[in-house]
Amino acid sequence: MRAIENILFHEWIGLKIKILESSQTSLRNISGKIIFETKNMLIVRTLNGIKKIPKKIILQCILYLPSTVCFIKGNQLIGRPEDRVLKIKR
Repeated sequence: MRAIENILFHEWIGLKIKILESSQTSLRNISGKIIFETKNMLIVRTLNGIKKIPKKIILQCILYLPSTVCFIKGNQLIGRPEDRVLKIKR
């Protein structure tokens, strides 16, 4: 089950996201549903269409879980989804 404690271990496709801070000002406050994730890119479906957001420009975002929200710093986003688990120190 996805929870704040283990969100980095889980798949993010299907979760709602909101970009709080970004080095590119035009991408601030974009929100939508993650439909695909690659090593360097999040593909998000917004009300205005599909946006491709480079992970390296995201400084902080919110992931909306079914029962709570989770704040993620941008450096935790970078990398392939399957390699995120390897970066985490237990």
